[in-house]
Order: sequence, then C-alpha cells, then structure tokens
Amino acid sequence: MNNKWKLSLASVALSVSLLGPGIAVYAADGSAVPVLAAAAGPSVKLTDLLDVELKSVLNQKTETGTRLGVVVRLKNTGAAVTRVPDYEVRAETADGIQYTLKASAANARSLQAKSSTELSYLVELDRMDEVTVTQVNWTDVDVYVYPKTETVVASIPVQAEVWQGESSVIAKPEALKKWSDSFRIPGLTSPVQYTPVSISKESTAAGTVYVVQLLASNPSERRESIPAFTLDGKSDSKVFNGSRVEQGALTLEPGADKYIHYAIPTEQDTVLQSLNLLTPETFADAGAVGVNVTSYAVGRLHILLPGEGEGTAATAYSLGTSIVFDAKSQLVNPEMKVSVEEFYMHSNKEEGNKGVTATFKLTNTSKKPLAVPAFAADLVTKEGYEYAGSRQAIQTATVLPGSSVTVRYAFTVPASEKGENLVLKVQDGVTAAPYKTAIAALSTGLQKAEDNQWNLYPFNVKVNRWTLNSNYGPETGYAYVYKLKLDLSINRAEDIQLDNTFPRILVEQYDSFDRLVGSGSATLYGQGRLVSGENLITLQGASDMLDIRHKILIYEVFTTPNGEAKRLLGQYRQ
Repeated sequence: MNNKWKLSLASVALSVSLLGPGIAVYAADGSAVPVLAAAAGPSVKLTDLLDVELKSVLNQKTETGTRLGVVVRLKNTGAAVTRVPDYEVRAETADGIQYTLKASAANARSLQAKSSTELSYLVELDRMDEVTVTQVNWTDVDVYVYPKTETVVASIPVQAEVWQGESSVIAKPEALKKWSDSFRIPGLTSPVQYTPVSISKESTAAGTVYVVQLLASNPSERRESIPAFTLDGKSDSKVFNGSRVEQGALTLEPGADKYIHYAIPTEQDTVLQSLNLLTPETFADAGAVGVNVTSYAVGRLHILLPGEGEGTAATAYSLGTSIVFDAKSQLVNPEMKVSVEEFYMHSNKEEGNKGVTATFKLTNTSKKPLAVPAFAADLVTKEGYEYAGSRQAIQTATVLPGSSVTVRYAFTVPASEKGENLVLKVQDGVTAAPYKTAIAALSTGLQKAEDNQWNLYPFNVKVNRWTLNSNYGPETGYAYVYKLKLDLSINRAEDIQLDNTFPRILVEQYDSFDRLVGSGSATLYGQGRLVSGENLITLQGASDMLDIRHKILIYEVFTTPNGEAKRLLGQYRQ
C-alpha cells in the first residue's frame, strides 16, 4: 500500500480515537485523494431494524493499482441495541466483477436504539485499467453448508459522477453553487447551512493567500457542531489546497450563526475562479504492529467565485458619520461609535510615491470605559489594487464614557495614483488572525488641503500670518540661522482624549535650489505647544549664504509600527 496515504499509529485505541467525527485529515502532500463522490441517497433495508445508505465511494488510482472504498451510514430504527450483521460488503464493477471490501477496525460492532453510525470499507486491487463501480452489495455468506451459499441481502446503485481527483469538474446541477448561494453539505447529516460572504487576496510574509469567509447558520432547535470540511481553490490550470483558520471544535447554539474562515495559499499571480468543497473520510486497518489509517477527501460542491470587482462593493459614506459595521462582527463594541473625520492624499516627491492618511474618531456612548478596538484599515484603488494601512501607535487603551479618541492610519500608494473612487476597508485582523476580514467598506472622496487651514482632528488651525527671519553673526558661526514666526488661531473639539502619541508638527525649510536648509518641530499637545497668537519655531540647520526665496513645508507626523508617517499640511514660499 502506498505509504504516503497512511499514518502509522502506536496502538489501536489511539487510532480509533482519531477517527471520531469532526477531524479533517489529508494526504501527506496536502492534496485531495481521487474519489467517486456519492451524495447520500435513499436508504435501503439491511435488516428489519437497520437502514443503510451510501455516503461516499472511493475509486482511486495508486502507484500499484486501484483502491476501492465505501463509506455508509447505518441507522438503527429499533428500540434496543442492535448488532451490525457480519455481511460482506462488495463493490460491483461495470464488467460484472465483485470485490469484497475489508471493514475498518474503527467500525462500530453494534448500534444503540434510534441511533446511527458510519462504517468504512476498503480494498486494494492489483488492477491498472479503468474500473467503474456500479453498485454496492451486502452479501450473507453461509460457510457452514457445503457448498457455501451466498445471498445478496441489499444493493445500492452508485449514481454519482466520478471524481477523478483535484482537477475533476463537478457537473451535477445540484452540486453547483453560485457565490452567495446558501447550502448544506451533501452527504452529511448536519443541518448547518453555509453562505459565502467574502473572499480577499492577501500578501503575507509566507506568500500570497486567499481568505474565504463563510457564514455558518444553525436552523435547528439544538446545539450543532460544525463538521470538518475544506475548501480548495481552482484557477484555470491548478488546484490549491485550503485549510480552516479556526482551530478546534466549533459549535452553534440553536438559531445562532458565526463566521468561519479558510486560507488558501496560492502563487503570487494566481487568480482563483472557483472553489471545491471536500469532506474527509478515514479507514483504519488493524495489523500486527498497530493500526494504519488511510485518509482521503471527497468532493461535494463546486462554488463559483464572484465576478471581477464584486468582492470590493462599498457603501457610500459621508465623513464624520458613524460607520455601520457588519452586524455579526464582535470586534467593535456596539456602544463604540466610529467615524472617519479626515481623509487626505499628498505627494512625497523625494520618496517617489504618494501618501494617504485617514483619521478615525472612536466615541464611547456607554456609561463605562471601553477598550480601544484594534481594527486594521486597507485602501482599495479604482483599479482594484489593495494597500495595507499602518496604524498610529497610541498609548490610550480605553475610552472614557462620553469621550473620544483618535487613531490615524497611513497608506503608501504609487505616484501615479489619482485618488478617484478610493474604498476604505475597515478590517478585523483578530477573529481570523493572522488573516483579515472586512467589517466595513467605505466609498468616500478625499478632502482638499488648504495651505492656511490645518486640520489635525480634534484641532483646527488657521494660519493668519507667517514670516521667516534670519540671524547672522558671530553667535551663529557666521552662518544664516532661521526662525519661523506663525500667527495662529487654534480651535479644539471637546471631549477628545489626547496623549503623548498625538501627531507633532514638522517644519522643513528649502532654499531656492530646493535643498533642505533646516528643520524644526512643534506640537499642539503638551509642554511648549502652539497656541492662538504668535508662535516662534527655531529651525535647526544653517546656510552659509543669504537666500530670500525659501520654501516652507509643514507636515503632520505620527508614529506607526513601520516608522514615522507624515501628511503635508501646507507649503509657503517667501
């Protein structure tokens, strides 16, 4: 038997414990095993008290031949414990040959009253030609008579289309789903319903990953577990294996729903076109040295992805209004109102790019302190390119009742970006960590900066007058040193919490040759802050020649994990 499909376990007990429901098991290379995908069909009577139906049928080519397997669901309709009969389970092929399958070591020997179980069977064939399974038979063999007699007790025809492996095409209409179609997983008894919600492409340190978000809903009146299944992504030429982000068992209370996420690593330039949903099956073979477990996956559904541009639909948004988040997201407390107060773009000629900054205001409308939610923000351009934002490093951990804090995000975009039809995505980077999922997508226009009006929410600064004065003499080492005098009118919005991480003011002085001559800094918060009236800022640096045609650039600067981010507030020429 091909060893890459097996796991050698130390004991039968350990192996059997691994075969319980809810475990997702795959081949050693991460690929799905070729199978014949059989949706659960009508059940047939195996005995007076036992009903049986097909769950899945395996028809896999191996290096040495063909592997046939069957998984069935057995139900006890009686009022007492019933033993599983010792019938032979046989796979009958199109050429009339019957192959007896071996029972899994983990198969149940009996069933409790009104209960059901799944039984697994497998056989290895030294046969390299094409094999087509047409039906599964249960045969009672009486070896105590001569010659022995064989009686077919039950038969179920195999009606599902053949699954040739990862590259197979699922063509049955009932197995094809459009994006946003709700569905249950065929072949499973679970009543949980799933609805595709979003798919996004992320560039991580480990490579490119598609993140798929599904909404799982429990329509029943009892608690339900979310069964194990995987999503594989299909491009026009390759299949990429996915895995669930959430670890461990997941349950849903009656009537409840929750998001689950799947990560599908791909190549950098991959464009996925569809998804295959697969469920795991296992077979345990008890040997002299322990139990070997064969694991394979069964294709159940084919899900078409949304068309180009459909995944970044955004809501029209007006600056200063409360953002409406995904109602099912729990990242932002409902009593924490979040709004975007500022949204600007400026050029960074020296760095060869443009910068976009967004200022969020978080307001606590409750009567108790609330933690500052750690949401992320991404910027999506008109062409569909997405740029991750760098979040301002703030010290404030909680927002006081009736108060607000501000958090800024900085984005770096190409110098060619025009800033038309930008979408600001608010992302949850916690629930499906290390991946992000959108909880709001906002379409709003950029603000236009005015040189004599600085907006650094909660501050509004009007520049009434400015002058640049120079000093020259022995005390300056016979070099020209400059000071910037600003006459300002400053207004501040009330009930906004500030700390030492609030942005500072950076002043840069350039001469007529566009060379940086000096720089200085100021602040609107804390000791030595700017005030309404006259303010003097000393510029560090000097020039050995007098130049009366200087240019002054004034920036807002704040600290992020990726370094300092800045936004141009105004520029003045002498």
